[in-house]
Parts: sequence; C-alpha cells; structure tokens
Amino acid sequence: MRRPRLVAVAFLTPLVVAAPGFAHPQTTNAPAILTIKVTITDKSITVRPNAAPRGTSATFILTNRGTKTQKWVLGHTTRGAGKTSGFASVLAPDQQKNVVMFLDYRGSLPYSASQLGGGKTVLTGSFKIR
Repeated sequence: MRRPRLVAVAFLTPLVVAAPGFAHPQTTNAPAILTIKVTITDKSITVRPNAAPRGTSATFILTNRGTKTQKWVLGHTTRGAGKTSGFASVLAPDQQKNVVMFLDYRGSLPYSASQLGGGKTVLTGSFKIR
C-alpha cells in the first residue's frame, strides 16, 4: 500500500509547483502611440515629425491655419483588396481634426493639401514609416 501513495505524490508534486506560473495572465507591451501635428496654411504645410516606426498608432492632429478650406490627403485612399493605406480630410479655416491611424505599412506615404474650389495643390510631401 505504501508504493501507490508514493507514485501519486511524485506525480502531483510537479503540478502543484507549476500551478503558480499558470495563474498569471500573459501580458504584452502596449503599442506605441505617436502624436503627429499637421499645420496647413494657404501657402505652406508642416508635418512634425515626418517619420514614424511601423507598428505605431499615430494620432494625426490636423489644423487649418489658413483662410481657405483645405483638403488633406495622406497615402492612398482608394480601396484595394479591402484595405486603404491612408485617409483624406476636409478642413475649414481655423478647424482642427484628430485622425487615428495604425501604421502597419512600411515605406513612404505621399501627402498633399489642396484648396477646395480652386483645386490647386498647395504642397506635397512624403511621410516615412520605418
């Protein structure tokens, strides 16, 4: 009778020791969040910073400091295979908008700002995702 108890104790001991390791939930690092300020005027556009690491959640703070309504376009807004790699937003004078975008694309995204009504592009540039 002694022998079966010894086997049972030897079998249960590793489970009791390992149980505290299973009790803790697995955690991951929180994703990086980056604020990107975009300031548009009637004659210029400023994007700071103009680069970000891939895998970042970016909050674009768009501000129109000009006297005319502006259309801001980042990346490619046409849908292809169910995905887009950018966005477009229309800003009235002295208007501010926040747009959140997960940067899962690696490479350069073109941006442009154009005045509505005239359709003339004020400035173009490139936002780099490393």
